[in-house]
Amino acid sequence: MADELNRRQMLGASSAAAATGLLLAPSITWPAASADPDDGPAEDAEHEAEELRERTVVVAGVSAVTSLDPALAVDTETERVCRQVFEGLLGIDQETGATRPLLARDWDVDDDGLVYTFQLRQGVVFHDGTALTADSVVANVERWGRLDELYGTGNLRRTATLPFESLFGGYLGDETCVLDSVEAEDESTVVLTLSEPIVFLPQALTLPAFGIASPEVLSDSDPDLVSRSPIGTGAYRVTEAADGDVVMEAFEDYWNGAVTAGAEDDGPAGPPPERVEVRAVPRSFDRLRDLQRGQVDVYDYITADNLRPLVQSGRMILQRDPFSILYLGFNLEHPIMEDRRMREAAARAVDRSALIDGLFLDGTRPAHQFTPASLGVHSESAERYGRDLEEARALLEAAGYDGEPLRFHYPMNATRSYLPRPEAVYASIARDLTRVGFVVQPHPVPWDSGYLEEVLEDEDRAMHLLGRNGGYRSPHSFFGPLFQRTSREFGYDSEEVRDLLLQARGETDEEDRAELYREVADIVAEDLPAMPLVHPISGLALGRRVSDYPMSPVLFEPFREIRMNQV
Repeated sequence: MADELNRRQMLGASSAAAATGLLLAPSITWPAASADPDDGPAEDAEHEAEELRERTVVVAGVSAVTSLDPALAVDTETERVCRQVFEGLLGIDQETGATRPLLARDWDVDDDGLVYTFQLRQGVVFHDGTALTADSVVANVERWGRLDELYGTGNLRRTATLPFESLFGGYLGDETCVLDSVEAEDESTVVLTLSEPIVFLPQALTLPAFGIASPEVLSDSDPDLVSRSPIGTGAYRVTEAADGDVVMEAFEDYWNGAVTAGAEDDGPAGPPPERVEVRAVPRSFDRLRDLQRGQVDVYDYITADNLRPLVQSGRMILQRDPFSILYLGFNLEHPIMEDRRMREAAARAVDRSALIDGLFLDGTRPAHQFTPASLGVHSESAERYGRDLEEARALLEAAGYDGEPLRFHYPMNATRSYLPRPEAVYASIARDLTRVGFVVQPHPVPWDSGYLEEVLEDEDRAMHLLGRNGGYRSPHSFFGPLFQRTSREFGYDSEEVRDLLLQARGETDEEDRAELYREVADIVAEDLPAMPLVHPISGLALGRRVSDYPMSPVLFEPFREIRMNQV
């Protein structure tokens, strides 16, 4: 079973869910075709399709949704959908970015920072009608803590570190796990007890991975049931899922009132959509074309080359504040790249400014550290690798590099928040590396064909392009998943970095905690397992049917906050 996790995750969204009556069908093209304009049934079908379109918003995503189990989600497109279906105990205020109640109406923590008590909202029901109780929350937390048992530890670690392990330091029963217990004190009270404090626990609990699923779909014998039957408390429930596309309809009993209730009071902003379709449209040009034709209503992850036609057509363009990092990763277990001089030579060769010009939206900044400046933990003493071609060539010579081909992985047919045009970014970096004497062997892999898995499994890989979007406002959101344990992505293992991150996790003094993260930045810059490239700006464009979309740097973007223009 464990060996099939990745295949199951890919197929989970399109598997039958007979137990809950989940309808799985192909996505819809607008309008429905009519074989004969005089044919009555065809006219009726077209009219029905038009009515359906009027209450539907179509979001052009950038890749297929790989699983509808939020606990296994490691990519932003899957997280986008899971946020609509599943809700966590805590959410994020759209105006201030502060942590706010969600399924928990209130929470508090003891003076030692070890015991968190959450009071649940009353009357909340899952999409299957099951009531939200403290027991159902406990069942979810315990399942997250046993994912290693359900799927196999080695298999889970084939991809990125899952949020539960990253947050709590391990899975339940591990010596490193600081979650001692989760208990239902009464029907509406949940108590989490830690062995060591986690100062950013409330912020981290806003991640989509901590969305609460109906206890009816939590099964030890069938752990993929959550993905096949995605039943949460969210404002939208899944009605169709096929080929990586997902269709959702507003949940009529969302917190005991329809999502669209009071739409007549929304004024010029308009009502939220009754139905949302998320389509995988990997190529940026295709997303632009579909937006201009009215086939989609939200074109996310605009690329710089498509910005002009969007402006010329008068589209509303919204931008997110930078909260992601693109980096050039190195394989420290590679017989050539294990030499730090090779990695520094690469760092000295790349022209970040040229990389940004024309490939990223205005406002994108060169990155010399992994955390965005807005987090306030940049180190003034960390090594900055400015471009120096002569120094790069001297380092290659000192390392004894003799022109051996170096395999360089990069994704194809993909747009990410941190990597809008991967082929062009690769070409720019490869030119810089070649100019100083590197012999680069390109290895493109389609994103939806398992790019991340192939990167991790290729022992001959020398370099790769990847990045991450910050999930919550803490430096740990960046440093933790990348460096807090031995990394298969980089082959990097620093006990000193791990110790500093553990100290920072429990440090209550804000400045002392920031200083710990600065020390991490110093060490990572010195060891150079990866080279930060840019902190990108990402943005989206709205079609004429949509008046507003809830933007968020951490991608907490509930579709119930979308507003449709009144027709």
